[in-house]
Amino acid sequence: MNLIRFLKKTILLLSCMLLACSLVSCKGIEITGKTEDVAGYTEAESMIVVGSERNRYRQIFGDTIWDLPLEGQQEDTYGAYFISKSREFLQNVKTLNMLAEEKGIIATSTEMESIRNISHTFFQSLSAEDIAMMGNCTEADVVSMYTEYFVACKTAEYLLSNVNSEISDADAKIIEVQQIVTSDAELAEKLLQDVNVSGANFAYYAGQYSEDPEINVTLAKSEQDNAYYDAAFQLEQNEISDIIEMDGKYYILKCVNAYDEEATLARKQRLEASIRTTAFDKSFGDYSGQHIIRFREPFWKTIDLKAHPDSTASNFFSLFDENIKL
Repeated sequence: MNLIRFLKKTILLLSCMLLACSLVSCKGIEITGKTEDVAGYTEAESMIVVGSERNRYRQIFGDTIWDLPLEGQQEDTYGAYFISKSREFLQNVKTLNMLAEEKGIIATSTEMESIRNISHTFFQSLSAEDIAMMGNCTEADVVSMYTEYFVACKTAEYLLSNVNSEISDADAKIIEVQQIVTSDAELAEKLLQDVNVSGANFAYYAGQYSEDPEINVTLAKSEQDNAYYDAAFQLEQNEISDIIEMDGKYYILKCVNAYDEEATLARKQRLEASIRTTAFDKSFGDYSGQHIIRFREPFWKTIDLKAHPDSTASNFFSLFDENIKL
């Protein structure tokens, strides 16, 4: 993956924060609603988020990323793209807070105590240069943004409260097989006998006779629906299949890992996240399409991502993740 594509992918993390990397932008949603007359966040409030994320990216890529050219987007450079996505993210936060007000979703007194604690920790860690980068913010500004972000997250969870995203281990199962592939039916019959001899080395025969150089194959349950997959997922550990005829080829499989626990867990988490993301996109998209928020404050056009080079604070979101439970 080239650098630009990687940077474009990583910047989308800003739009994923609200659902543990599940919230995406609502581009593509048909605009049928009205534009809400809602004030945006102040420059200081907005720059707390922008400044913290700017510093996080700088620590990884350096300041040269902001001038990198960008193709296929409305913005010409990655810096302009970063600012645009940051504004879009905060518009989403504001939209979710507007929905929260309608639904009576608030931060409780106990939750506010936690928010004030991390706000104090965050603000006290800021240097003078950090504060300058963040629009000369105050601790009250930090409390305000953490509260808005918390309520947005809480509202996102509300939208998913009736979504069943649970995937069973069986449905997410990952296995590994070794395969022999040949277009010769007679050879397949002979090889099936050879590999079933006690002590036979399946991988050796596959290396010698298989027409496909890929011997070890990782398979995911329900990824395909055919005879090959059906036979593979019926195998027990170290079991060898009968000959599988499919698309003019003959396959013999040996199961070398009947349950890859780590890979299965990772796939299960991806599938469950996908279900939640799809459900959230639908619910949030319906609402945001009817309640359109656009920040038009002048400071968004004058943000300088190269300003205050000695600012290093980059933990606005990580501090939240480590200390706030929804």
